[in-house]
Amino acid sequence: MGNVRIVSMTMEQWMLHAFAAGPRVIERLTRVFPPERLDERIEKDRFTAREVFAHVADYEQTVLDRIRLANQKPGSQVPVFDPDQHATEHKYGEKDPFREAEVFESRRGMTIDYLRELTVTDLDKTFVRADGKAVTIRDYVGMVMAHDLEHIEQISAYLATEVATIY
Repeated sequence: MGNVRIVSMTMEQWMLHAFAAGPRVIERLTRVFPPERLDERIEKDRFTAREVFAHVADYEQTVLDRIRLANQKPGSQVPVFDPDQHATEHKYGEKDPFREAEVFESRRGMTIDYLRELTVTDLDKTFVRADGKAVTIRDYVGMVMAHDLEHIEQISAYLATEVATIY
């Protein structure tokens, strides 16, 4: 087995471990991202890097709010989160990426602290999206991890074009 260490963790512990990784990766990406490219839009209908950093920080409050609602009032409907509307209202294009990375990490920490207080049964509580679909807390955490990864992939695409121009 070499250097492989087997650790006995529950699925929920693995989930929280992975959930905590998003803000750490985002923070590292802010440190290596070329400042002169923060406002470049390499894909027409997607956020700039600066806007991505602001978006993940902003959205994390919604994440915690939805989890709390599902736990405290299972079956409650949640409003639609319109990222473009939030980008305009919260001026994503003017935000400091380093500050937003800190906000994201802090808010995700609060979300994780809240999740740690929940029981395995609590993770099956739901909220209802605007389209009528019920979503469990457990499934929502997975969806948010996928959301993190989507934006990490987007930032890495910017960095890949940066590296390509160096060589």
